[in-house]
Amino acid sequence: MSGAYPGAMDADRVVKGRKFNSGGQGSVWAVKDRTINGTWPVAYKEYHTRIRPELKPEVLAAMVDFIPSLPHGTGQWLAECTAWPAVLVTDSAGVSGFLMRQIPERFFRRFDFAPVESRPAGFQYLLNGPAYFDTAGFTITPRQRFELLLDFARTLGRLHSLGVVVGDVSPNNVLFSLDGTPSCFLIDCDAMALHGKLALQTAETPNWDLPSGERLGSPTGDAYKFGLLAARLFAGQQDGQDLTVLRAADPAVGQLAKRSLSADPARRPSAEEWLSALADAATTAPATLPQATPPRTSVPRNAAGTASSPPGAARPQQPPRTVPNTPPMPMAPRTPNMPRPTPPTPGKSRVGRRFVAIVLIILAFVYGPDLYEKIEKGLQSGSPGQSGQGIGSNSSGSSAQNSEEGQALSLNGLLQRNEGNRGGVGEAVRQMTACPGRSGLQKAKGVFEDAATERDELVRDLEALDHDLLPSSMTKSLESSWQASADADRAYARLAGEMMNSCTPKAVLSSSQWREASHANTRATRAKKDFVSDWNPMAEEHGLAKMSWDEL
Repeated sequence: MSGAYPGAMDADRVVKGRKFNSGGQGSVWAVKDRTINGTWPVAYKEYHTRIRPELKPEVLAAMVDFIPSLPHGTGQWLAECTAWPAVLVTDSAGVSGFLMRQIPERFFRRFDFAPVESRPAGFQYLLNGPAYFDTAGFTITPRQRFELLLDFARTLGRLHSLGVVVGDVSPNNVLFSLDGTPSCFLIDCDAMALHGKLALQTAETPNWDLPSGERLGSPTGDAYKFGLLAARLFAGQQDGQDLTVLRAADPAVGQLAKRSLSADPARRPSAEEWLSALADAATTAPATLPQATPPRTSVPRNAAGTASSPPGAARPQQPPRTVPNTPPMPMAPRTPNMPRPTPPTPGKSRVGRRFVAIVLIILAFVYGPDLYEKIEKGLQSGSPGQSGQGIGSNSSGSSAQNSEEGQALSLNGLLQRNEGNRGGVGEAVRQMTACPGRSGLQKAKGVFEDAATERDELVRDLEALDHDLLPSSMTKSLESSWQASADADRAYARLAGEMMNSCTPKAVLSSSQWREASHANTRATRAKKDFVSDWNPMAEEHGLAKMSWDEL
């Protein structure tokens, strides 16, 4: 099918690495031995089979062709601040996804509540009060808040001038860096509208939707959501439109935010109208945030990172799926070398320490990770082992399905599809135990439901495989493990629904749905251990990857 789309890449030439994230629209994978322009690591967004009939491949192809069509400086700018689609990927059924750059390292951050990993730094981590920042172990000044808004306003304005509308402006689609001059990076770009056309119908993130009846995909819609982001960034809240703190910090910017939140799109300021006021505000910003009076108590405060529902998220991706849409969001594995955030304030509360302990016990998870010049004509091919160039072919080869080796290779393909599900669900469990508010719970619920559906599809595809030459105990164990994991996912989804109106960590951990999920996880673990005891000897015989039960 690559012939129908000049420059497209065959899916069997994309050598997948770790799965970064899985959301409502698809999964994001690292791509091995591949770079863009010899510089940036590559990620592959692979659409779910159920989503592909809704995809408009000609729009996605136009997005891929967009950066090369721009003047060099403009294309370079767009490639530096977004994970823009770079190369179409096709298989026998058509367009299966696209390649893009991975998230730059500077847009990752470590948090004290999860110190073993570095995460994509979505804006959701900034929409919290002082107690949260103490728990997370970093600070952000009023000046840095204004500088982030200024950078994002510049980005929005330039995107709009190019005919691009973000649409689903949400905190886990916009990443931040506080290193040097604060800056932003946009992900989930295939959900954006290019010249009024969408590759996929975009769903809005809960609590980030437009006023009732307003059309998604217009610059005035982006203006409304920019106003929401400004208000919530200064209010320290995941939802609401409280402008008290923003107005106190800078009246002119507060007035722009009020206009942005108008129900009348014609009254909303363009992104360019914000620039002068935000630049002035950054120069004259107070050292500390003004105190809102009276303080809001209706929005639950997070004790750990949260994310809103992914666009197809995550998404989030998310987180994520994204869960950062999460992010759902491309996320790459790292051994982070970022400077440590500002040290936390001494003396965290006993409750905070207990909560962090609960979170760390639940899981350790992996996400993870710099400049397109202009996207050249696809990716150059290079020889296997030639680091950073081209697209290598899968060296495993193929075997006839009437041999044990051929059937083992097919089964190995299913195992690769399943990579990362555990991490995505684990992140959503952690978010749920943090009681992140209604939007965070809604996101987690979506991650659980998507994971259950994906595992159901794996079971279905396993049944459809020819596996009569493989040990029946092995395939039965694999089927049982995925079925039990899907049962756990559904129990977690029901639990997230139960917690929508009243959530505490204690209520989550004492729920009957939590116990049901735990029992299902126990069954899944037992079946996984049985599977790998059969799989590993055969995998070694045929040159396939062995695995431990927790990798399954």
